Amino acid sequence: MIPWLLLNLDITGSLLLIINFLGLDAVTFEPSFDVPMVNVTVKQGTTAILPCSVKFLGQHQVVWTDQWSTLLTFEDRRIIDDERLSVERPYTTDWNLHIRTVRHNDQGIYNCQVNTSPVKIKTVNLKVQVPAEIINKLSSDDVTAREGDTVTLVCNVTGIPMPTVTWHRHKSLEKDDVEKERIGVSGEVLIIHNVSRYCGGTYECVAFNGVPPAVNRHINVAVEFPPEIRLPNKRISQALRKETILECIVTAFPQEITIWTREGVQITNSFKYRVEIYAEEDHMIILSLRIRDLDYRDFGDYTCKASNRLGQDEERMNLYEHLDPKRPTTTLTPTTTPSMSDVTTVSWKYTRTYPPEVDSNPGNTVISQPNTIPRPTQIQTDQIPTGTSGHTLASKNAGSCCQFFISFLVITNTLTFLYHMGVVVS
Repeated sequence: MIPWLLLNLDITGSLLLIINFLGLDAVTFEPSFDVPMVNVTVKQGTTAILPCSVKFLGQHQVVWTDQWSTLLTFEDRRIIDDERLSVERPYTTDWNLHIRTVRHNDQGIYNCQVNTSPVKIKTVNLKVQVPAEIINKLSSDDVTAREGDTVTLVCNVTGIPMPTVTWHRHKSLEKDDVEKERIGVSGEVLIIHNVSRYCGGTYECVAFNGVPPAVNRHINVAVEFPPEIRLPNKRISQALRKETILECIVTAFPQEITIWTREGVQITNSFKYRVEIYAEEDHMIILSLRIRDLDYRDFGDYTCKASNRLGQDEERMNLYEHLDPKRPTTTLTPTTTPSMSDVTTVSWKYTRTYPPEVDSNPGNTVISQPNTIPRPTQIQTDQIPTGTSGHTLASKNAGSCCQFFISFLVITNTLTFLYHMGVVVS
C-alpha cells in the first residue's frame, strides 16, 4: 500500500521519500538556489554576509567567485590569501560567504556557482556604505582676520553616499551653556564677506550621509579690531579720607596695552593706588583703579587708555569731592517771638533841639535853626518763614541793597534806646 499521506509533507522532502519508497532510482533533481539574485548593503568596517542556499546539491560542488572571476572559495575552503573571507554553513544547504571588516573596495558582484552543466549561478550585489569623514589636511584650521576682510572656511568631506555639510555658529549663553545657531547654507565652503568683530567665534561644520555617525569639525574665527573704551560713569564723587574705585571697560582684539594715567603720567601699583584687570566676555576686560585715603590732591581727571597694533582709544573720568547736602544750621531763639502782625512796617523820624547860641555881641541873641538828623529810609521786613527765630530785614538805600539777620529782641532794645534819647517816634 502506497503511503499517499506523505504528499502532504514538504514538497522536497516528500518527493525524496516517495522516490526512495517506490525505488524510483532513475529520477534525479538538479541543484537549485532559493533566489537567483540578491542585494546586500553593509557599512564599512562591519561583516558582510553573502547568502547562498542550494537544494538538491547531491554530488555537485559550490564555489565563490568575484566580479573578475577570481576563485575565492572551493566548497568550504578559502582559496585566496585573504583571511577576512570564509564560508559559513549554519545549515546543510547554506554556503554563505563572510567578508569581515569589509572595505569599500570589496563592493561589487559576487557569484555563488554550482558545477552543473551548464553552470548554475546565484548573483549577490554587495554595496558598501562609507560613513562621512572630514579630511583634516584639506579643511580649514583656526582663522584670524581683520575687520572688513573676507573669510573662507572649508570643510572637505568624503563618504558613500556623498555627505551633506551643514554649518552652525556657536552662541555663548549664561552659565557656560552654548547654543548652536544654524547658518542657512549647505556645502563644503562657507564664505563670510566683510567680516566684523560680531562675526567672530566658533563655527562648526557637520557632515552626514545617512550612515551613522555624523562627524563635525570646529573652526575658530578671531577678528582683530582696534580698542574701544566705555566708561560706566564719566563723573564720580567721594568724600575726603574715603576710598574709591574707577572702572573702564575695554573691548579689543588683541588686548595689548591698557593703563590709567593722571596728568599724562601712568599710574602703577603703590600704597595709594591699586590697578587690577578683570576678564569679562570675549575680548572684553575691566580695568579697575582703586584710590585709597582721598585728599584734595586726588580730585580731578583720570584717563583710561588702551592700544594695540590696529589703533588706540582713551576716555577721561572726573573724580570730585562729595559734599553732604545736609549742612548744619545755627539759629537764634528770641525770648519773645512777635506775631506777624507785630512786625509790619516801622517808620520814624526824630529831631533834636540844641540850646540857643549866644552871640558875642551883647543884646543880640540868635536862635539857630534846629539841626535835623536825617530820617532813615523805611525799613520793611521780608516774608518771615514759619518756625524760624531769626528773620531777614531788607534795608534799601539809593542804589544799594543789603541783607542782614537781626533778632526781634534787637528791634525792641533799639526802640527803647531811641525813646530815652528823646527821639520822637511816629
